[in-house]
Amino acid sequence: MSFRSFDLLNLVRDFGEELTLRKTTTAGSYNPATGEVDGSSTTDYVTTGYFYNYDTGISGNFDSIVRGVRKCVIPALGLAVEPETDDTIIGNGDNVQVISVVTIFSNGTPVCYLCDVRE
Repeated sequence: MSFRSFDLLNLVRDFGEELTLRKTTTAGSYNPATGEVDGSSTTDYVTTGYFYNYDTGISGNFDSIVRGVRKCVIPALGLAVEPETDDTIIGNGDNVQVISVVTIFSNGTPVCYLCDVRE
């Protein structure tokens, strides 16, 4: 299944919802006593996005097979940051982790980001 960037932006415009892109801004350190990471901080960016199912049987990098992965399209215009691997997207009733990102360009300008996400 392929989409033109204009089709993707129309999906977001017509059916998208408010999402939060959470980025880790300060990496913490591992605390062996608790088994947790302490001292990390995050920054949230509110955006609009659209989740859709895209099951080809293989997602992310092609070194591993991952099933049950969804896509999230996020418009690039007006977004202050780019989604990256290990960012979190909050919305649609759950929190999902970004496992890979593809940037769609038009004439050298980022138009939207296609994020493979999973819980």
